[in-house]
Amino acid sequence: SVGAIAGLSAVVFGFALNAGLPLPLAMVTALLTGTACGMVNAAGIVLAGIPPIIMTLGTLGIYRGLMRVLTGGSWIESIPHNIKALAVTRILNVPLMVWGVGALVILVAILMHKIRWTRNFYAVGDNSEGAYLLGINTRLTRFVAFTLAGLFSGAAAIVFVGQIGFVPMQTGDGQELKAIAAVVLGGVSLMGGTGSVWSAVIGALFLTAVDSMMIFLRIPGSWNNAVAGAVLLLVVVMDYMIRRGAQRRRLAARAAEMLRADDTDDGAGGSKSGGRSGATAGAAGPVGGEVRP
Repeated sequence: SVGAIAGLSAVVFGFALNAGLPLPLAMVTALLTGTACGMVNAAGIVLAGIPPIIMTLGTLGIYRGLMRVLTGGSWIESIPHNIKALAVTRILNVPLMVWGVGALVILVAILMHKIRWTRNFYAVGDNSEGAYLLGINTRLTRFVAFTLAGLFSGAAAIVFVGQIGFVPMQTGDGQELKAIAAVVLGGVSLMGGTGSVWSAVIGALFLTAVDSMMIFLRIPGSWNNAVAGAVLLLVVVMDYMIRRGAQRRRLAARAAEMLRADDTDDGAGGSKSGGRSGATAGAAGPVGGEVRP
């Protein structure tokens, strides 16, 4: 439901700006809205035990409904021009918005690699039961993960509104599919435990490049979701085949090691048996047999 969270956060952001709130305070309201929505998802999934797919699909409809209730189905326009300054202002010929997003990406990447606690996300995603046995608070880790997803959705809403200068009712519509396709395309596993911030960014940039190419080729925008879905399906199938092949190779290698271990044990047992037989015969020779010079 990240797209719906971004849409609702954008609506709150637009209302805050039109109400005369300073830009920094309006940005905080958008971030708080996204965080609150993420916490609702986290509470339902972690505390109530609702399956993630069911919970997020349900809240997707709820957040979309709230957007329509708050706006009456209308766009939020006449937003103050100071928000557009985020996209127009340039530093070293690079939009200020790009600098902000880049700084956020670098900060999250550093936190994910330098802080020990953030490694829990990988551990829980890879094997939740194993992480629990290692002493990791899996419930807290999952709760924080869903909450952060809401926070970053709120940040995406700020970027979106800053780019176009108004809030259409379609804000965030269908972005769930693109978000999943982008991270999977970058190498993040749907099974969890694999991936990085940089790989997700690369996947998002690639998917954006595909959208730009479609515009260049004059392909209707209605095909965007179809292309994103096709890319997602292709990457998931390829990821499944690669993982299945790797699992088969590991099983084959393990079976070969077990066979070699059995052969070694059998050989060692035969050598010991033969040695004992020879020693027995040698000992019996002088006693019961003929001694030869």
